[in-house]
Amino acid sequence: RVFSAVPSFGEDGNFIALLLTKNTKRWASDNLPLFCSGPNGAHRRPLRTYQRVLLCDWPAEEANRESFDVFLEDAEGRQLLRLQARRKAAMLQKYRSMACVRDVFFESGASFSAALKQLVEWLEFSRLHGIEHFLVYTFRGTEDAVKEVLMPYLREGLATRIHFDDYPSDKIHRQHQVVQDCLYRAKSHTTWLLPSVDVDEYFHLKSGHFFPDGLVPQDYLKTAWDAIVKSKGKRLEEVRSVSFRSFRFARAPSDALEISSTWREPQLPRSYHHPEKLANGKFACNVHVVHSLWFHFATAYENATEDIMLPETLGVGNHYRVDWPSGHKYGDHFGRDDKKASTFDDALTSEVPALERAIQRRFGEAPQTLLKRLSAEHPPVHLGQSSVDKDEDEDLDE
Repeated sequence: RVFSAVPSFGEDGNFIALLLTKNTKRWASDNLPLFCSGPNGAHRRPLRTYQRVLLCDWPAEEANRESFDVFLEDAEGRQLLRLQARRKAAMLQKYRSMACVRDVFFESGASFSAALKQLVEWLEFSRLHGIEHFLVYTFRGTEDAVKEVLMPYLREGLATRIHFDDYPSDKIHRQHQVVQDCLYRAKSHTTWLLPSVDVDEYFHLKSGHFFPDGLVPQDYLKTAWDAIVKSKGKRLEEVRSVSFRSFRFARAPSDALEISSTWREPQLPRSYHHPEKLANGKFACNVHVVHSLWFHFATAYENATEDIMLPETLGVGNHYRVDWPSGHKYGDHFGRDDKKASTFDDALTSEVPALERAIQRRFGEAPQTLLKRLSAEHPPVHLGQSSVDKDEDEDLDE
């Protein structure tokens, strides 16, 4: 089954990307000769396959169209699938750095308690440090919950909402759909993409030695990746991703920014299934050479490309979440009773004033009041018709 069809035209190629759910993985793994075309067999060509991704090459002269009829056939010409891929042309511009925002809004587990609060903080922090555009994902029934938080970014052209009517019950499957779809919407629009950094994770560049003046620039989420590649003596086309690991930090109270928390666990987390190894990190990927993603790494990419793993002394994530294996729940007392967070680390606290000012400017409300109010909101899941009115829904959609 195809869960998304993404038209893409530009420097990364001209194609319609057909993204498969796990139920149809065999289409891309059995080496079956498949072909795609437009109506009446127009420009019939073999499909290119990358695991759960099927790429249907498309004529560049149709780049300005907004609707595409796509037909899939086997080698004998038997039609296997017909679908329509649609988009709003020219909504996305050219950027150097983009980020994906998955559907954190209805996570009922402790790890994403007060997710709307964290979303505001993370969006503003990311903007301050160089992310130029966000692709934000909602699913059926989630529009109203995020309307207040997202509309300022959507109206200013800082974010684009991607909406799915289908809401897969499997969270892992749902998250995978987001990173795959986001990758192909970002192609030909950016070089670097943060596909899976969650709203409770903040990348902190600790050393400026990648830059000529030895200083960490304000916009490091835009500029650091190229500088890191250059510092390794590599060309851009030789590097598929830059990865980093994260320390778990205690959560801040509901009326305070997460980056004000100064206590973390002393060690990097270990893999749950393989405790002899460090847990996987997160990454920025070079969309020009990557074809398929998982949460923690690229799974299909151009040959002879490599991942650069940053040591935690140079770049690290601050992961502000509860210690859910211990049964902790988020609350105003949190941070004081998080016994595992025993190492003092105030590396990001100096940025609290600037982040508070940015939130105040964006929402016109005192940050402490706004954050506390958003922390208290636990919107129910409504899987029926959204009440977002027509005009605003047009502003929201990609």
